[in-house]
Amino acid sequence: MKKSVRNSRRGLANSWGVALGLVVLLTSCIVEEPDKQVESNETGKPAQSERGDWQVPGLVDRSGKPIKVPTPGRTTGRTLDVTHFGADPDPDSKDDAAAIRKALDAAEPGDEVLLPAGMYDLRTTDPADESANIVLRSGVDLRGEGRERTVLLTSFDGEDDSRVIRGSGVHDVIIADFTITSRYKGPLGDDPENGDAGGGPMFGIYLGANEGKASSRILVENLGIRRFKRHGISVKASREVTLRGNSVSEATAVGPGGQGYGIAIEGSADQHDPNAANDSRHNIVIGNTFDGRHLRHAILLQFPTHNNLVAENTITGSILDAIDLHGEGEYLNEVRDNTVVGGQKAGIALGNSGGAKNKHDASGPGNWVHSNELIGNRQGILVILGTPDTLIEDNRITAGDDSRVGIEVRNAPGTKIHGNYITGGTDKFSAIRLIKDRGADGRGKGIPSGIRIKGNVIRQAANGIRIDAGKNLCIRENVFDGIEGDELRVAGGIEVSKSCP
Repeated sequence: MKKSVRNSRRGLANSWGVALGLVVLLTSCIVEEPDKQVESNETGKPAQSERGDWQVPGLVDRSGKPIKVPTPGRTTGRTLDVTHFGADPDPDSKDDAAAIRKALDAAEPGDEVLLPAGMYDLRTTDPADESANIVLRSGVDLRGEGRERTVLLTSFDGEDDSRVIRGSGVHDVIIADFTITSRYKGPLGDDPENGDAGGGPMFGIYLGANEGKASSRILVENLGIRRFKRHGISVKASREVTLRGNSVSEATAVGPGGQGYGIAIEGSADQHDPNAANDSRHNIVIGNTFDGRHLRHAILLQFPTHNNLVAENTITGSILDAIDLHGEGEYLNEVRDNTVVGGQKAGIALGNSGGAKNKHDASGPGNWVHSNELIGNRQGILVILGTPDTLIEDNRITAGDDSRVGIEVRNAPGTKIHGNYITGGTDKFSAIRLIKDRGADGRGKGIPSGIRIKGNVIRQAANGIRIDAGKNLCIRENVFDGIEGDELRVAGGIEVSKSCP
C-alpha cells in the first residue's frame, strides 16, 4: 500500500471538485485590467543565449531592456451593430455570418463591430476564403456583450484548416467578450493516440502572417473557446499579440499532429531570423483559464518563437504536459506565476519527443521558469532532449499520490535549479531527480551535465534529491526537513561538487 508523507494533500491530483474550486478562486485574482500593458518580471533573469544579440528572457528588446507590449487603443469611431446588417441573435436562425461580414466591410479603422447578446449561427464562409467564417480587418474591433451572453456557433465539422475567425497580417484589433463553439455533438477528446477523432472547426481563432508580414498589436480578451479540434487560439508567425482572461476547454480531439491545444504560440519551422518581418516574439498569454480534461496541452510554444511571456494562467488537469515548450528551438521565453493542478504528465515541460512532419527534440536556450504553483502533476517540471541553459527558480511544487518527480532533468546542459520549494508525495516520489535521457529515435540522447542545484527547500517529502546520471554537477545549500526516505542519493561513480561557479 502506498504511504503518503503528506496526508492533507492526499487525492488532490484526482479531486476535481477541489481543483475546479481553486481555478475559480485564482481566476478572480489574476485577470488584468483591460487597458493594462504587461511588463516582464525583472528579477534574477538569466543572461545566456546564442541567438545573436537577444540575450535576456521575457519581454525585453534586443539590448535586454524591458518593454511594454502595445495593445490596441479603445474604439474612437462608430459602433456598428450586426443586427442592423441582418444578423438575428435568436438560436437556430438563418446564417448570421454574412451579416457580420457586411458589418466588418462597412467599418473603418477605429470602428467596432458589436455582437449584441444572443446566439449567432455561422453557416457560411467568407467569399474570398472558404476556410473561415469571419475574416478580421486591421483597425476594426469585434466585440460581444459578454462571454456568456454572446455566442458564435459555427457549422464547421472537421474541414481542413477551418477557422471560425481568421486574421492574417492584421494589426490594431480587439476581439473580446463572446464565446466560440460548434454544433459538434460527439464525444470530447480523451485519447492522445487517436488521430481520427473529433469534429468542429480546426481553429477557434487563427492569427497569422500575410505575405511574410506578421499580425501585431492584437488583444484577444474574455473569450470562451470550446468544441474545436486543433487549437482554441492559434498565433502563428506574429508578435505583440496579447491573450488575456480567456477560457478554453472541450477539445474534440487530442491526438498526434497538433490536436487539442488550448493556446498555441508558434514561429515558423523554416524561419530562424529574428530580423524577419514574421519573427514570432513579444506575445503574452496571461490570466487565462483552462479545463484540461480534454486538452492535449493547455499552452504550447513551438518553433523558434522567443521572448514571450506566459504568466498567471490557471490550468486544471491536462492529458499531456500542460505548459509545453514543444522541442523546436523555442528560446528566451518567460513562464511565471502559473498554477497547474492535477496534470497527467508534467505541469511544465521543455523539449518534446514527438512530431511526424517536424521531428521534435530540444527547446532552445535561456528559457526562464519561475514562481509557478504546481500541484499534483505527475512531474512538476521536466527538461529533456538537450534543452540548454534553463533557469528553474522559486517554483512551489506540491506532489500528490500519483506524482513521481518534482523537477526532473535529463539531457539538459546548463540547467540551474535554484530556490524551489518542494513538498509531498508517496514513497516513490523524488523532489529533484537527474536521470539519463534515452532520446527520441536517437535525438537528444545523453546525460545531465553542468547542472546546478542550489538553495532549494525540500520539506515533508518522500525523498529529496536523487542523482542517477550526470557529470559536472554541483549541489549545495539545499534544505531538507522531514524527509522520510533519502535526503540525497547519488549513484555509484558520479561525482558531485559543493563548489558552484
